Amino acid sequence: MSTIGLDAAALERFRRLLLEMRRSAADAVDARLHGRGEHRHDEAGLPLHKEETDDDAAAETQRQADVTHLNRSASALHEIESALARIGDGEYGLCVDCDEPIDVRRLEAHPAALRCARCQQLFETRRGRAPRA
Repeated sequence: MSTIGLDAAALERFRRLLLEMRRSAADAVDARLHGRGEHRHDEAGLPLHKEETDDDAAAETQRQADVTHLNRSASALHEIESALARIGDGEYGLCVDCDEPIDVRRLEAHPAALRCARCQQLFETRRGRAPRA
């Protein structure tokens, strides 16, 4: 047993799940950047959509949606990489705020969780957001 109550089999299961999540997130980024056929891309590699809509405002809205999607995907990839590093360091499943074990049900719902449910709720309340499970 590890110090957080997860045995080697459970840690391996979470590691594999995180690796699959990483692959899926990376594939989503790749599809967003490259999956739009023969369309032109701007300097940042984002697809240009004016030729799809013939409307500058709609094209800009789509570009902003692409940027938002890519930012969220990058954040998710960072969380996943961080969780994989914590597995390697023997710290996976420990809350970064209180050092207490994160409930396994929370890890099953959100394998990249940094905080236990109580500390996550406090963190989100401090940041002015509604808490998530």
